[in-house]
Amino acid sequence: MRIHLPVCAAAAAVLGLSACQSQAEHQRDHWTGYYVGPSMSRAFLTYDAENDGSYRDFQWRKKKSIELTLRRHFFNHNPDNPFEADDPTVYEPRPPHSLLPAPWQYIHVEGLVFGAATLALSPTFFPLPVDSIIGTFEDGGGDEFMQGVGTTFRPVGQITESFLHDSLGFPENHGDDWRH
Repeated sequence: MRIHLPVCAAAAAVLGLSACQSQAEHQRDHWTGYYVGPSMSRAFLTYDAENDGSYRDFQWRKKKSIELTLRRHFFNHNPDNPFEADDPTVYEPRPPHSLLPAPWQYIHVEGLVFGAATLALSPTFFPLPVDSIIGTFEDGGGDEFMQGVGTTFRPVGQITESFLHDSLGFPENHGDDWRH
């Protein structure tokens, strides 16, 4: 039996297009086409919208779990062990979901793995953090992303504003006026 590539591509396209029609009330009803999208999300991303909350929180918990696993296996350090030194950074709250000011938290191990995979296709290393990108496009993700960018560039804006005020005689602004 020979399977043709166009038939497989057509089947994948139908499956993908039906995933765009998912609805929350049919999420567990596998007798309808509405089940395909949430089912694929649970299978490929391990994300369940009913139980995991927002995708940004879910991907952050997943990243912290990966960090803990790597720490235990490669560095022989378990912060949950009462006989080892306490590390307060393990259970800190999630920072704003942004590439800046800490790109290693946004890209993480997943981005490095995808970057290594892109080396097979091209001569450049391009880290692609899929979970972080999905979280950025979720409702409110863009605002958090820009909050991190604003935190990073706020000192530059204040320096620029003080230069314009002192050297060039522009009127002085107070507060966050430099951002507007």
